[in-house]
Amino acid sequence: MNQRSFSIVSRTAVAIAMIAAGTSTVAAQEARADETVLLRTTRAWDGSRYRAYPRQQPEITVVRYTIPPHAVLPWHQHPSINVGYVLSGHLNAVRRSDGKRLALGPGDVVPEMVGGVHRGETGDEPAELIVFYAGAPGAPLTVSAGED
Repeated sequence: MNQRSFSIVSRTAVAIAMIAAGTSTVAAQEARADETVLLRTTRAWDGSRYRAYPRQQPEITVVRYTIPPHAVLPWHQHPSINVGYVLSGHLNAVRRSDGKRLALGPGDVVPEMVGGVHRGETGDEPAELIVFYAGAPGAPLTVSAGED
């Protein structure tokens, strides 16, 4: 093989490699994740407005809860903004002040009340949910409100 034909072969191989590399880079750049906004709100499920976040260092806490069948949780309130996502089962959120109820099932997203006394009640099956809390270090996630 003479030098000229080697040079043509080399340049062709380099060009093909560059095109292939460029194609995979473009494909990688064009790939996008599907997204679905599950919730965007300034209010809790009962319609109350959220107030400003605490002015100290924020802390995010994520908790997975499993609530047994036929459970009635104690009355409680949350001092910080939080949102729950129901993985499985069904439950009702109940506001103590007037008995207002919100039925929840798999895939439902619930923006919880801040400072509003409420509880959860399950039916014939356990309920499993993940709750995302936006609080501050050392702040409780839940505060007992005592019984009626």
